[in-house]
Amino acid sequence: MNNLFKILFPLLLAPYFLGAAKKHPNLVLIMADDMGYECLGANGGADYKTPFLDSLAAGGMRFEHAHSQPICTPSRVKIMTGISNARNYVRFGLLDPRATTFGNIIQKAGYKTCIAGKWQL
Repeated sequence: MNNLFKILFPLLLAPYFLGAAKKHPNLVLIMADDMGYECLGANGGADYKTPFLDSLAAGGMRFEHAHSQPICTPSRVKIMTGISNARNYVRFGLLDPRATTFGNIIQKAGYKTCIAGKWQL
């Protein structure tokens, strides 16, 4: 009986410990150049076919009130750091390496992060 208890007790507790790991929702941040509000089918646009982005928009959180700069780098820096464009550069196109970014914050919360594509920061 004692051996049976030694085997069954850990098995009974296993679901508790396996479920104790924090589960984070998936986060996908897409920053596209030269893309207007009207370019996505999810926003009523019909000129371009965007089925994958439309499905992400339908099943996720949407930010529908935003502002951007006329060139891409300042917009990227602002969304990654939250710092106003008047204060976010060491020199144009050069992000202060000490700046805390969105990626730094979510890594500390237990997320794994990845940057892919055009960067220029």
